[in-house]
Amino acid sequence: MRNKLRGHYTLFIQKVEDADQKPIVMQLADVCINKGTPITELAQMFGVTRATVYNWLTGKSVPRARHQAAMPKVIARLSKRK
Repeated sequence: MRNKLRGHYTLFIQKVEDADQKPIVMQLADVCINKGTPITELAQMFGVTRATVYNWLTGKSVPRARHQAAMPKVIARLSKRK
């Protein structure tokens, strides 16, 4: 993951890699970093703040059940991007 920075800071990527996350959050983080998706865009998709998404991806908090349920659709949408 680290070789594909695409606009994300190295420290952020290191925090994501070191985080103890649920598999679905790890998938979201991977797609976000590999596709260069800004945190602000993810926040808008989920209707939460940037800080909330950052905390999910770095393992500081766990997404609520409704956000976890929406993640596969968001991952699929982001994965289709070029």
